[in-house]
Amino acid sequence: MAGQPLEGVLRQGQRDTLEVVDFIFHIIDPEAPGRVIKLDEVQLQDRQRSFFLDRLRDIAEGTQYIFNPDVPNIQEQSQRLVNDRAGFVELSYNMTQEFARLHRGNMSAGIFIISVVQYLASAHDWQQLVFLVKMDQQESFIYRYEDIDGRRVAIVDQVPNALNENKRAIQKSALIDVSNRFAWNVLAFDRVKKPVLGDYYQAFLGVIERQQDSALTRSAYQAVRKWAKEIPQDQLPPGEDVNTYRGRALNYLNDHDTFDTDAFLDTVVRNENPEKKAEHVRSLRDSLAEAGIAGQTFRSRPDSLPKAQRKQIYETSEGVTITYEGTPEQVGMLIEHLDGGRSRVTIETHQLIPKG
Repeated sequence: MAGQPLEGVLRQGQRDTLEVVDFIFHIIDPEAPGRVIKLDEVQLQDRQRSFFLDRLRDIAEGTQYIFNPDVPNIQEQSQRLVNDRAGFVELSYNMTQEFARLHRGNMSAGIFIISVVQYLASAHDWQQLVFLVKMDQQESFIYRYEDIDGRRVAIVDQVPNALNENKRAIQKSALIDVSNRFAWNVLAFDRVKKPVLGDYYQAFLGVIERQQDSALTRSAYQAVRKWAKEIPQDQLPPGEDVNTYRGRALNYLNDHDTFDTDAFLDTVVRNENPEKKAEHVRSLRDSLAEAGIAGQTFRSRPDSLPKAQRKQIYETSEGVTITYEGTPEQVGMLIEHLDGGRSRVTIETHQLIPKG
């Protein structure tokens, strides 16, 4: 691809176009020889295909990693998965064996999914990605009932090899770009070790974090500021402006050790109209995705923000400047919007200290 690699991840419109090109899984069984049972084909019903595509869309935004050139990594195998359709099954089996081999401790039974997918990057431009998922097996129960001697009796049966269609059953996942379209190589997630990757899983992928927590924290905060400034005045909810959005973003980063995109969006965006709120959430999510933040899991580092950027500043037409951090409520300030574009600012304080 010509030009600079893209910092962001897939936009919502691109995620909506995702399609499965090749798909298989192999069974992880700690009691089996080599701990892997090879399959030759997986036949998916429409419901299961939709489920796996939904899971892919969930992780099509995530913590960004790059391949570490100093250690073995799966870059070459991923490229072969895309280019060698005839060898897809055998190569996927080999990758599953390597995944199981590196897991030295107790390993949960389940499946390891390998899939090649495609998405519409732009008009008539289909790009491919490799999708890896470790999904745990969970026993489940089904029931039936029979009429016995005039009584309706439920009979419960156990299904030992059930796969839970809840996304929490996904323990590890990775989305791999082999096109060099993006500045990242892998978007990866590890439910057990989040917000980082477990040692053996990181060794399997052969990756290192692309960005440090401080840089991601600054990017998230700056993305909110940029997004809020671009909202037309007539589309802002009553009482909202760039400072109120930035203040809530700063509060979230101060109050949460780990950044979560959905929680961040819910904190920053306020609107009593549910439809308008959903619209602004989608808009801010796209802005975060463009900045390479949406879906990333990292440790919040609010102290890395320059002091000047942490400040919210208002200036009145009379020349009064009000400077504070966080939200107006935190500093005892109430802003009332009056008729004719006027505003009333009330500040309650323990002590008023003259400066100068």
